[in-house]
Amino acid sequence: MQEKRSVLRQRTFLKGVLSFHNGNSSEDCLVRDLSERGAQIELPHPLAPHGFDLLIPARALRARACVVWTNGVRRGLRFESADMADARARRAAPQDDGRY
Repeated sequence: MQEKRSVLRQRTFLKGVLSFHNGNSSEDCLVRDLSERGAQIELPHPLAPHGFDLLIPARALRARACVVWTNGVRRGLRFESADMADARARRAAPQDDGRY
């Protein structure tokens, strides 16, 4: 299968949180892959809002996102805004995963 994305995504297995309704509602998700422009998430059910803030605590990332495709409980997201320069710097730096 030919890759159609202009920016390759990094496979991940990170906890994410969808924040919507002006921060009054939230939903946990699994971030399956991530790039500077978007992400693929997995939800515990097939329902989700079209637009929301995606928070990824392990990467200290918060991005405004909208759904561009749906396949069951998986969603493809496009980031509308994010502090991606800081996200790139954090990816380049060694990660402390809290293990000893």
